[in-house]
Amino acid sequence: MRGFRKTMGLVAKLIAIIFVTLLLVVFAKPLWNKYIVYPELEKDRTKLWKTYRKPKQFIGNHDFKGVLHSHTYRSHDSRGQLNEILPAARQASLDFIFLADHRISDQDSFPRGIHGMFDGILIESGTESPGAAMMVNPLKATIIDWKKERNQIIREVVGGGGMAFYLHSEENHDWGNADYQGMEIYNIHTDLKDEKNPVSFLINGMVNSGKHRHWSYRELFDEQTKITSLWDSLNNHRKIVGMAAVDAHNNQSIRARYLPDGRVEWVGSNAKTLSITKPGWKEKLLLSKPDVAGWAFKMELDTYFHSFNFVNTHLFGDTLSSRSLKNELVKGHAYVAFESLAQANGFQYFATDANGKLNAILGDSIQASQAYSLQAVSPFPVRFELYRSGKLIDSRDNSYEYKFSPDNKPGNYRIVARITLRGTLLPWVYTNPIYVY
Repeated sequence: MRGFRKTMGLVAKLIAIIFVTLLLVVFAKPLWNKYIVYPELEKDRTKLWKTYRKPKQFIGNHDFKGVLHSHTYRSHDSRGQLNEILPAARQASLDFIFLADHRISDQDSFPRGIHGMFDGILIESGTESPGAAMMVNPLKATIIDWKKERNQIIREVVGGGGMAFYLHSEENHDWGNADYQGMEIYNIHTDLKDEKNPVSFLINGMVNSGKHRHWSYRELFDEQTKITSLWDSLNNHRKIVGMAAVDAHNNQSIRARYLPDGRVEWVGSNAKTLSITKPGWKEKLLLSKPDVAGWAFKMELDTYFHSFNFVNTHLFGDTLSSRSLKNELVKGHAYVAFESLAQANGFQYFATDANGKLNAILGDSIQASQAYSLQAVSPFPVRFELYRSGKLIDSRDNSYEYKFSPDNKPGNYRIVARITLRGTLLPWVYTNPIYVY
C-alpha cells in the first residue's frame, strides 16, 4: 500500500511537471512579448514619432485616408453597427470607408446598408461577391444580378461608372480580364491565413489584449511578396491599381447582450449565436451595463479600431465624395500605409521635368523624355526603395527625401518606404507606380 501511494505521488508530480512545462511553452512567448518585446517596440515607435518633419506640399490635392473592404451587419458574419464603426473610424482619423458586405441574395440592390456621410466620414456601400472574390461599388442606385457571368458583371459595373476590384489576391482570378480596375496588394485576412500556428497568435492576442494590443495584432504581419510580384507582373501589361484591405468584421470575439425578453444571447466567432439563456451566475458575474451597441460583455480580438488603424489606403483628391475618391483610386493616385507604425500623411511620390516642375504623380503615365526625376518625400526618416517593373534598382537609407533619374528608361516605377523598429526594417508605405513609357 505504501509503495502504491509512493508511485501515485510520483505520477502526480510528473503530471504537474508536464502541466507546468506545457504552460511555460504556451505562454513563454506571449509573456516575453508583453514584458520585453512590445515595450521596446513602443519605445522605438515613440522615438520615431519625435522625428516627424512636415514635408513640403508638392502634390496639390488633399491626402484623404480611409479603408476599403470592410463589413457591417449586412454581412452574414458580422454584427457591426454604425454606432460601433463611427467611433473607431474617428479614433483612426479616417476620412472614408468603402464597404464590401457579403452578398445576401442574387438580386443585390444599391445603395445598401450603411451609406452616406456621417460626422464628416464618408461611407460608400458595396458588395463582396462569392466565389471569384471581388468588391463592386456601383456608386448609383441599381440592381446587380449575381446569376450573370462574373466578367459581364465587372464590365457592366465599370461601364456604368462604378468600381470593381479583385479581393483576396492569394486566390485564383481571371487576371487577364480587361475591365477590372485593381486588386488588393495587402489584406489582413489574407495575412492571417498564412499563419502556421493561429492558436499561438490567438493566445498572444489574449495575453496582450491591453495597451499592447496593436503590437499583438502586428504578429500576423508577413510581407506579401508573392502578391506584390503578381501585381508588378500585371502592371507590365496594363495599369492595375493596388490597394489595401482591412477586411474588418469585428467578429473574432465572445460577446453577450440582453434580449428584449430578458434572456441573454452569447455570440462567438464569425458572429454566430452560441446560446440564448436565462441570466445565471456567469451572466451576473460577467455582464455589465450595455455599451452603445447593446453589448453587456465583450472579449474581442479584431476590434474595428485596430483593423482601421492597421493599414490604410491614402488617396490624393480634391473632394471628399464617393465619385471623386473612386476616380482618384482607379487612376492609381493612391498609396498604402501601415498606420499603426506611424501616420503617413505628408508622404508624396511624383515626377518632375528638367525645370523641377511636377508633371506626374503616383498612378500617372509619362513619357520617358519628360520624366527628368522621380521624387518622394516622407514625414519620417525611412529607407526609400525604388522598384522598376518589379525589380529593386535603387535605395537610400534614413532619409526624408529621395530623388532618382530614370535616364529615359521605360518601366513601372514604385516606391516602398521602410522604417526601423527594434533593429528591423519594416515596410511602411507602398506606392502605386508611375508609368514611364
